[in-house]
Amino acid sequence: MQPKISIIVPVYNVESVLERCLDSLIGQTLHQIEIICVDDGSTDRSPEILARYAEREPRMRCMRQTNQRQGAARNRGFEVATGEYVLYIDSDDWIDPAYCETLYEAALRHDADIACCSFLKHRRQGTRRVAWYEEERCYEQLVERFAVSNCPPDFYIMNKLFRRSVLANLEIRFPERVQYEDVEFLMRALGEMPRLVTVPGICYHLVSRQGSTTKSRQTPQQQEQRYRALTAFVAYADRVGLPLRRRDRTVTKRYYEWAGICLLKQKVRDGRATWRLFDLLPIWCSKI
Repeated sequence: MQPKISIIVPVYNVESVLERCLDSLIGQTLHQIEIICVDDGSTDRSPEILARYAEREPRMRCMRQTNQRQGAARNRGFEVATGEYVLYIDSDDWIDPAYCETLYEAALRHDADIACCSFLKHRRQGTRRVAWYEEERCYEQLVERFAVSNCPPDFYIMNKLFRRSVLANLEIRFPERVQYEDVEFLMRALGEMPRLVTVPGICYHLVSRQGSTTKSRQTPQQQEQRYRALTAFVAYADRVGLPLRRRDRTVTKRYYEWAGICLLKQKVRDGRATWRLFDLLPIWCSKI
């Protein structure tokens, strides 16, 4: 029998939190699921934990690849997925028990290509809402799909259920061997998958931790990858007719910090680069 949802989980050196994630998946109230874990070359005990869980959970499959980053791991999981819908879950996060069932039933009721739920971010300082939905509502207009997803600035894929056949037909995949792979994936999903439904009552739980892409100090290479991803998004928005605010058209290309203080930042908008001292005072402008 075809599973209703394929859950794809890239795994890399998360031995301390992996069991919490897997327990939340195995304990879903929707039983017709498959759990596809792709180990991305972990060097800790993550592969042992995956093997132990897979031995006792028949709905779980484990794959292993050399380290190619999260985008490649997600793509490999998608290649073998058979579910009607797919979820992408990060291995250091967890989901509510009725997560799969509630998203799936809402997607069926509205014949939706994407089902989107609330999102909580857990930090040392406490928990805050990133996205919060209080009504089940379907959106079909391009601008509405981006707006209700708060995109931009957010490019979260983890709190969204995607219809697998549409992803396959549109050939929507993640860029590989780079960071900020979610930007290109989500811009195309929201731009080209015509029906999105918001679903209240359940949450995706994201753990914000030091050392993650968004929390750690970025290298010049990471800054360049972020710049390219967001620049591609601006070009895509122009191509499909998605209006963007001035601030969303402005992309940081480079910045320099000292002791946690931003000294100099280069921002680009509509073909012009501006250097700002302390991210406030413009000191130089040029065409690019």
